[in-house]
Amino acid sequence: MNFSVVSSYSMAMLQIRLHEGSRDTLQHLFAEADDSEIEIAAYRDLGEVLVAVRDGAIVGHLQIVPSDAPATLEVKSLAVHEQCRSRGIGAALIEAACVYGRERGAETLIVATAAASIPALQFYQRQGFRILRVIRDFYSRERGYRPLELNGITLRDEVILDLAL
Repeated sequence: MNFSVVSSYSMAMLQIRLHEGSRDTLQHLFAEADDSEIEIAAYRDLGEVLVAVRDGAIVGHLQIVPSDAPATLEVKSLAVHEQCRSRGIGAALIEAACVYGRERGAETLIVATAAASIPALQFYQRQGFRILRVIRDFYSRERGYRPLELNGITLRDEVILDLAL
């Protein structure tokens, strides 16, 4: 599966495709998306990974995995290299995940993010996601998360958002 899109901000060609090969090469992106090595180790090799490629280099990734809910897929990990952000790459990856899901008969796409991550909540809602539920105290030491503040808010709760495909 290949997707070719033009980023609306930079007008440089961006290719979105399924990642083939070892996910070790994407470890820095997984670590960018999630602070817990324990959590990453538990899901890193699941599902499929879409990568955004510009000028032959991977500039972002999106991992999509099956969900326990019927006809639902989950965006488990999404990251774009810091120097490439705000150029439409994350939105292109979400768009590609929607196409991927529809082609496989999914009706819903879900994603989880920290309640304290205001930029992530804004991003997902701009893509059409809506808040579904909150999991209180998700970001605990037992799950491998260190005490942290994001945007002046203590990292504690996880927000689950969904998008009808």
